[in-house]
Amino acid sequence: MASYHTRSFSFPAKSHPVVDQLSEQLCRLRSSQSASTSSITSKLTDLKDLYKSVDEFLQLPQNQKIVSVEEVIDGSLRLLDICSTSQDALVQSKQQIQDIQSSLRRRCNSELNISNDFSEYLQSRKSAKKMIKKSLKDIKQVEKSNESNVIDSMLKDVQAITADVFKSLLTYISGSQKSSWSFSKLVGKKAEKQTTASISKFEVVDATIESICQKNKSNVDMSEIVQLESEVQEIDEVVECLFRHLVKTRVTLLNVLSN
Repeated sequence: MASYHTRSFSFPAKSHPVVDQLSEQLCRLRSSQSASTSSITSKLTDLKDLYKSVDEFLQLPQNQKIVSVEEVIDGSLRLLDICSTSQDALVQSKQQIQDIQSSLRRRCNSELNISNDFSEYLQSRKSAKKMIKKSLKDIKQVEKSNESNVIDSMLKDVQAITADVFKSLLTYISGSQKSSWSFSKLVGKKAEKQTTASISKFEVVDATIESICQKNKSNVDMSEIVQLESEVQEIDEVVECLFRHLVKTRVTLLNVLSN
């Protein structure tokens, strides 16, 4: 988890409502990140709302001069790259899910020779995990920042929590980093009464497909795949909106630099 700071900011006694709102949203998002019951969609939605306040925060006259704006701008660029990678991973995931649904329908129609389709799905998931693993290394770079003034610190805290939420998203999409997932182990994991939010639907679907390939399972619960498709679509829409907010924030920071 990101090493963001738990502090109260030293703004004037009569703090601006936007500052109070931003501080409250940061605290709420930190709590959400720490809670295993919070869904990834909920975290992303909270992050999107946070950036609405960030935009207002940057428009305040007293915030038009940021001491280490170059460092904050560099962080904003890395976040855009990570967000773009997340979007690519989601697009790939949607295509993979649609392909596997098509294969399963053919299977139901007695077109039984679809083992290659399942193998291709698992191979594409393996490639996606490699891409995500590389992006997770970039996230670690964003999390490291130096202390400066209060305004810079708040912006860096925003960037740190943003990086941490994207880390949660990419980890969720990736599922297990192991080369294979035992379906029986995953069922056992559920049986331990862990929270639903802690188990990626990607893991469930991957485990099901692997079990079919290994002939350990013959029936497929299509509802799991349909739920995953719906969830990916919902996440993709939030991430797309979040990307626009990240772009807007970066443009504002560049304007501050040019003034």
